[in-house]
Amino acid sequence: MRSLFFKIFLWFWLGIAVLSAMLVISAAWLRSRSTDQVRWRQRNELTVHLRAQRESGLLDRQGAQSVASDLGTLEQSDSTRDYIFEEGEREVLGQTIPPQIRSILPMFAESSQNGPQLFADGRIGGENVVGPSGRGYTFIVYFPARSAVPRSLLRFLFEDVGSEGVLRLLGVLVAAGFFCYWLARHITRPIDKLRSAARQIADEHLDVRVDPEVLEREDELADLGRDFDRMANRINSLVTAQRQLLIDVSHEFRSPLARLNIALGLARHEANPETFEHLDRIELETNRLNELIGQLLTLARANSGTDLQRKKVFDLGTLVQEVAADSNYEARSRNCTVKFNPGFECMVEGAPEMVRGAVENVVRNAVRHTAEGTEVEIALQCFDDTAKSCAVIHVRDHGPGVPNHELRRIFHPFHRVMDGARPENDGTGLGLAIAERTFQLYGGTVRASNSPEGGLVVTLELPAFDVARTSVD
Repeated sequence: MRSLFFKIFLWFWLGIAVLSAMLVISAAWLRSRSTDQVRWRQRNELTVHLRAQRESGLLDRQGAQSVASDLGTLEQSDSTRDYIFEEGEREVLGQTIPPQIRSILPMFAESSQNGPQLFADGRIGGENVVGPSGRGYTFIVYFPARSAVPRSLLRFLFEDVGSEGVLRLLGVLVAAGFFCYWLARHITRPIDKLRSAARQIADEHLDVRVDPEVLEREDELADLGRDFDRMANRINSLVTAQRQLLIDVSHEFRSPLARLNIALGLARHEANPETFEHLDRIELETNRLNELIGQLLTLARANSGTDLQRKKVFDLGTLVQEVAADSNYEARSRNCTVKFNPGFECMVEGAPEMVRGAVENVVRNAVRHTAEGTEVEIALQCFDDTAKSCAVIHVRDHGPGVPNHELRRIFHPFHRVMDGARPENDGTGLGLAIAERTFQLYGGTVRASNSPEGGLVVTLELPAFDVARTSVD
């Protein structure tokens, strides 16, 4: 059970349930004990009175022998012990008198009360009785100890606890259930709101803050919410400053690069043939730097979301086909091909230039790493159902793949997979990061996996605006 709400609810509810059950059962137990005590005394008093009348008459008419025989039968049936005294402490049946019985004999002699009397918590009962002959006797019965459990469990539950006690217990459990539910929700609802805000910030929605309902509480959870908002504000300011710095630096680099290209062109007109090789190298590195700056600006645009205002509906199939054609031309230099056969429309919404650049980055990355003489496979799938309408692009190469622990990190800016199967010049490390940011900007996702047959498969998904037909390439 991982839910904090259910843990709090069940533990509080079970605690109240156990306590209530103990109170109901203990009250019924005490009532049962009291009732049993009264019943015990009434039964014993009646037993003493009836036996005293019977045995005194039998003693006068038939003698002690008949009384002993009759009492022996009774004692075997109910485990009692009977004594008959006359003239003080003389036991008529000749039995040994226990100390407990001897100690209470004077009480009968001094008592003026008529009828049976009980002593020793009801275990010893006696009565002064006069037989038919007019002779007086003291009749005493020694009863066995009562059982600790006055009745069976079922009888106790149905008779002593009773339907009234059960109804009371159920009423307490229902009321406790409502109370515990409210208490658990009161404790866990702010935690749910904090978790929701944390997830949204993790999804790069840095303007999200904790619900004001949490901050209005006067407890530790409200303090946690305020600390969370301070943390979110700090993260937002740092990320905003970083993105702005990236944009400013990239723009500032453009002007010196432009002047450097002009100077390079002038130098070619005046240079000797021996220096052309060095000038070519300078031009190559300048172009790489210019490409890197362009990618940095594209990444900054994707992070800032400025292109959200330039969205429009377009055919993703046509766009991917154009990217595949351009990439296929570049792949010929490595004796590779790019394969794509859409054959149907798949309408999505977004900025076509940004989406094209993202797809192009993924396809070019696949062309760069696929083995010579192989092909890069592009497949487009469009799904349209009541649950979800989406367009999915699969780009697969036949290269060395990526270690499993690196699959998520390859979408981090400037991250490069370092292994011996890859060339040293493995790009700028921004292409896949730009692709992921761009698709996230329009509600999509990008993920990578290793194909069982070898190579890397990058899956790009966008919400479909209007699917003309559902098909799988």
